[in-house]
Amino acid sequence: MRIAICDDSESCLATAKEAVTEYAEKNSGKNITFEVFSHGEDMLEAVHKSGGFDVYILDIVMPHVNGIELGMSLKSDGYDGKIVYLTSSEEFAIDSYRVKARDYLMKPLKKAELFSVLDELYAEMQVKEDKSIIVKTKSNSVKLNYDSIIYAELNRRAVSYHLANGKTVESVSMRVPFTEAVKPLTEDGRFVICGQSMISNMRHITMVESDAIVFDETVRVPLGVKICREVRSVWTDFWFNGEAKK
Repeated sequence: MRIAICDDSESCLATAKEAVTEYAEKNSGKNITFEVFSHGEDMLEAVHKSGGFDVYILDIVMPHVNGIELGMSLKSDGYDGKIVYLTSSEEFAIDSYRVKARDYLMKPLKKAELFSVLDELYAEMQVKEDKSIIVKTKSNSVKLNYDSIIYAELNRRAVSYHLANGKTVESVSMRVPFTEAVKPLTEDGRFVICGQSMISNMRHITMVESDAIVFDETVRVPLGVKICREVRSVWTDFWFNGEAKK
């Protein structure tokens, strides 16, 4: 679990760093790493360079870019890590809901409260990572982790699953409609149906153009204008509200 801590107060940043360090030492099996930042701009630069974090522990009141604006930037740029806000005032609680913050902790930070939140977040991450679908191919059956799937599409009477590692897994010929074959994916909030013969993992979508969807900044799949418009709406909602509309 990768954690980013951002607070412009030197003492508060040190307190949060000490708490996360202790948590990581007590939970060595969870493979916890973290980075600390005293400015929101520096954190965003690091995110854009090396990818997003799983958890963001953010101060709300900061100069230049405050915590709420920072959270909005992360969401709009497609980073879905969970946000935990730290603040000395409750007046920003309502604003924190705008970015669907996972939690809102008052300063001075209490280790027990933070540890409890991190335990819950780690458990949630494990559940999501463990979700998978069994695909029967001509030679065997393959277990595909949901997050490994970029998109799946109808290929004649089979379903082709395009994966993040560049490989494609093709199912045997189906006797059911496409939507029935990928029903486990449609029931998961991270996937969106694109027309009648394609389903996409919104965690891998980096851009929705007027006539195409771009995955992981490199894979571009042309689609109809109407479909792209519908996907863009659901994709935007997914990042701002944490899950696609049912």
